[in-house]
Amino acid sequence: MLLADSNALRNPDLRAYLAAARDHHIVLSDLTLIEMRKRNALSTSRESLLIASAFPNQVFLLKRTHELLEFDIASPSEVDLLFDYEGGVELDHIMKGLRELPPSDALKARMAELEQEAVNVIAELGKQMEGLEEALVDITKEFKQPQIKELRTGANVSDETREILFRLLKETTARFFVDNQPLPRRKSIKLTQARGMFAFRYSLCMMVYYILWVQTGRQTGRAHHLRVNDVIDMQLAALSTYFNGVLSTDGLVWDTSRTARGILRRYGAYVAEDWVLPAALGGAPPA
Repeated sequence: MLLADSNALRNPDLRAYLAAARDHHIVLSDLTLIEMRKRNALSTSRESLLIASAFPNQVFLLKRTHELLEFDIASPSEVDLLFDYEGGVELDHIMKGLRELPPSDALKARMAELEQEAVNVIAELGKQMEGLEEALVDITKEFKQPQIKELRTGANVSDETREILFRLLKETTARFFVDNQPLPRRKSIKLTQARGMFAFRYSLCMMVYYILWVQTGRQTGRAHHLRVNDVIDMQLAALSTYFNGVLSTDGLVWDTSRTARGILRRYGAYVAEDWVLPAALGGAPPA
């Protein structure tokens, strides 16, 4: 089972992948659906889901982000907790409706509702990410100049640098809990628990994002909506660690997913077996 992002859904090779075997499944994040519904939801969804709608029994939907926070996924059997089966039934119904022309009035009304919902979610993400670039710059102040060089080159990373990264990882995880669940049930979480949780994996991906930002020259001035897209990509990369990989030709998503999978395994966390993908579906994304 592979997590598919929005560009993978439109990739013609996805049809061949799904048709090759009935156990070739894809899983969609609610953020992937939100991205396709934020503008012209009806027409964009029809185009994006055209291939997937031909294989409805091989398409699964994940629960929304705030519904995932309490789950500590430590084995393959527990991955089932991440699926939104009720939402999957509605998605199947919508996909069937999108294949009919002209669309029904009921479908047009529902897609209009979902479009407004998507606009609201993107706006809320935008508010949460308003200070992202400033945060990236501030994080850099935590490191001495030689440590910045270590991060930039990836060579001979010292224990002190690793300790700073791990502290920042814990702080980022805690902030993510607060932003997405104002009253978390746990006051403290051990690493053995945290490593299976989405908040930890997302925060890990954001640390990878920070390191990649340093390695590419610490550029500032990136458009706000592109930073929001990056954050969505980091959530997709985090979610993909529960599955056999990510279907994406986006180099940032693919590289982050691959790096996070390796780090999580070193922490002893559950990560699904890696599948080797053809280049057309993200096995060898462009640099």
